Amino acid sequence: MAATLAEKLIQARNEGLKEAMSDFENMEHKLEFVKTIEGIDFINDSRSTNINSVWFALESMTKSTTWIMNIAQLESITDDLLDIINEKVKTIVIQGVYNSAIYDFFNGLHKKVIFSMSLEDAVRSAFYSSSAGEVILFSPGTVSAGAYRTYRERGEKFKDAVAQL
Repeated sequence: MAATLAEKLIQARNEGLKEAMSDFENMEHKLEFVKTIEGIDFINDSRSTNINSVWFALESMTKSTTWIMNIAQLESITDDLLDIINEKVKTIVIQGVYNSAIYDFFNGLHKKVIFSMSLEDAVRSAFYSSSAGEVILFSPGTVSAGAYRTYRERGEKFKDAVAQL
């Protein structure tokens, strides 16, 4: 009975998050369609600065996904996020400061994992790791943390990197 109740609470939480966050769709830097190149869609979700936002973004994907992210703390990865990663993500591009624990964790999920220091290299790596009919989602899961002044600046840099392909 407790397991059934827990499952219903999780489902209600997920549905509540979807409803609350759906107001952000089609806003700049929140699930913003950028461009399709060689059949690969690019989605800018720079506004996703926490795990719940990333979960929502990944849940919204309807195609095999290459996920560009910046999450640096294993403790922030929830079971719900793991479930959606296992279901929807083909490749993970970790962008930013190298963290072997994060790299090893995602590699252990039997996903292709790529590390890249710059956003430009991350976009390029994601593009060359993807195929027509797939999507590249930039959903960092963290605040800009000094690399960029705001998520807006970071989102603009993502769009610039896509334009350079």
